[in-house]
Amino acid sequence: MSLEVPHDVHRLRCTIRFLSRPYVLLTRILGGVLAFLGVVLVVLDTSSAVGYAAVVGGLAVVFAIEPIMVAVGMRAQAAAIQHGYHLTLDDEWLHIAYPLAESRCRWAGLDRVVETPEVRYVMFGKAQAMVVPKDVMTPEQQAEFAAFVAARR
Repeated sequence: MSLEVPHDVHRLRCTIRFLSRPYVLLTRILGGVLAFLGVVLVVLDTSSAVGYAAVVGGLAVVFAIEPIMVAVGMRAQAAAIQHGYHLTLDDEWLHIAYPLAESRCRWAGLDRVVETPEVRYVMFGKAQAMVVPKDVMTPEQQAEFAAFVAARR
C-alpha cells in the first residue's frame, strides 16, 4: 500500500496533543493539587501571598499547560517534516519519506494502533507514532490497512 499525505498543520497539532496527553494529565493533576493547597493556605490565612500565588499558579498549570506544550512542540518540528510525505506499507516495513528525510519501522516493533475519527496512530513505543490519516484513504484502502495491521499483531 502506498499513499501521498499532504502536510496538515491541524493534524500535526492533534498528533502532538495525542502524544503529550499522558504528561499533560499528570501535570494538570499536580496543578490542581497546588491550587487546592493554595486555597487551604488562603482559608487558614487570608493575608498569605504564598497561598494566592499557589492558587493562581496551580490554575495556570491546569488550564495553560496543554496549549503551551502544543505550541512548543509545533515550534520544535524540523523544517524537513513540514511538507507532505509518502507513506509505504509492505510486509516488513512502515516507511515514511518526506522530501528531505525518511523514517521507517519494522512491523515486528509494532506496539499498538490507536484509532481516532481522523487518523490511525501506529505506535512503536509510548512516544513514537506514525500517522496514517483516514481522509487520504479510500474506503477500500482503509479496509486493506485494517486487515494489514490485524495480520501483524
